[in-house]
Amino acid sequence: MSFFKKLFGIPSKDKSTIQTSSKLTRMERKELLLSQLETHVRSAYIPIVEETSASFTSNSKFGGYPYLRHEADWPICPNCNNHMQLFLQLNTEHIPISQGTGLVQIFYCTNDELCCDSVCEAYEAFSTGVVCRLIQVDGDSVTIKPKMEEIFKERRITSWEEKKDYPHYEELENLGIQLCVDDYQILEEDEIGIPLTGDKLYGWPNWIQSPEYPTSKVNKATLQFLFQIDSECNLPYMFGDSGCAYIFQNPKQFDELALNWSCC
Repeated sequence: MSFFKKLFGIPSKDKSTIQTSSKLTRMERKELLLSQLETHVRSAYIPIVEETSASFTSNSKFGGYPYLRHEADWPICPNCNNHMQLFLQLNTEHIPISQGTGLVQIFYCTNDELCCDSVCEAYEAFSTGVVCRLIQVDGDSVTIKPKMEEIFKERRITSWEEKKDYPHYEELENLGIQLCVDDYQILEEDEIGIPLTGDKLYGWPNWIQSPEYPTSKVNKATLQFLFQIDSECNLPYMFGDSGCAYIFQNPKQFDELALNWSCC
């Protein structure tokens, strides 16, 4: 979505505004902007995937079968009583800069017939229609026959591609930086200096609406961004109207995870 479609107003220039001169060429202005934003760059890791047969393994993956500790370990939706789709499984031993040990698993109910995502308000953090957990691997997975109409195809994550990632414009404002409208246009048109779209580990969230970091239910900490799942990228699923889901983790208690999503 265009920055301008999301803006309710253009930030006014003040002491924190990145000043650019009309005498500079477009290339010079772009280089100046990037140099000013460089202090807020984060590394994002783009998953490289291959489609494989679904299997109960501890591999990092989108879709397919999860690693299960016991026969009742696959989460069940409280609205339809069917097993939830595995959206994401991350083996912390196989990801860059992991926090904690074990498997991050994200389950989400995709039962459209009973509208489970809306009934359970799955767009909100800590929804009953979503299960976010960190579990430990102990031997081989249990195998079961899931109660659900369709299992998403399994896409195993084989490696990661590191890329530079930049904050959303509203996060820049919180960091004390404001850009003028011409600067926004340069960044957006050249697709630089803005958050990466698509699925990614770490980096900055590509907020569809305003930033919304959940607050811990355990220690009131602000949860940190862990992973972004974009609509119809590695999963055949759309969050609302071309929305995007964000996964967060407690920086001090790694087993507390949450997901929220927003759309246009």
